Amino acid sequence: MAMGGLGVSLAGFAGLIATLDRRALSGNPIAAWRIRNIVIRGFLVTTIGFGTVAVHTVTEDVEMSIKIASLVLALMWLLMLGETRPGPAWPDDRMRRRIRLSIPFLVALVLLNVALAEVGFLQLLLLAFLGGAFGIFINAVREIGVASGPTPRETESNDDAQPASER
Repeated sequence: MAMGGLGVSLAGFAGLIATLDRRALSGNPIAAWRIRNIVIRGFLVTTIGFGTVAVHTVTEDVEMSIKIASLVLALMWLLMLGETRPGPAWPDDRMRRRIRLSIPFLVALVLLNVALAEVGFLQLLLLAFLGGAFGIFINAVREIGVASGPTPRETESNDDAQPASER
């Protein structure tokens, strides 16, 4: 249930990015990709988190519930491969390839949990899935801060603090 709550909270962060970064609304492919992926990942974790509880209610079998949730998470990771296609949302192709190569490793870890059926391991894997969205959010906030730069007033006050010989 906690993972489901984290997922919904994360999806809400996408609205914050859209508010702070007007490029997302103007068709910037990177900003649009970021918002889409944060929302998708957030809602997928919400679905898996709450879905695990629902499956357990139906099956009354903890191990089976964890195995089903792990299989769904593996499928979600595989679907994320589609988000790593070359395109305008990926100006750094090295980063895109690195992420694309890490996904099969993560799928293998999730499939290992299908065999182990460990609740704690499933929670760590869900956090890893959310970790990608957290990274996207952090990059978006960092870029918004860099893009905005200092205000004219801050620039004037910095100019006043420098001796005339350094200007």
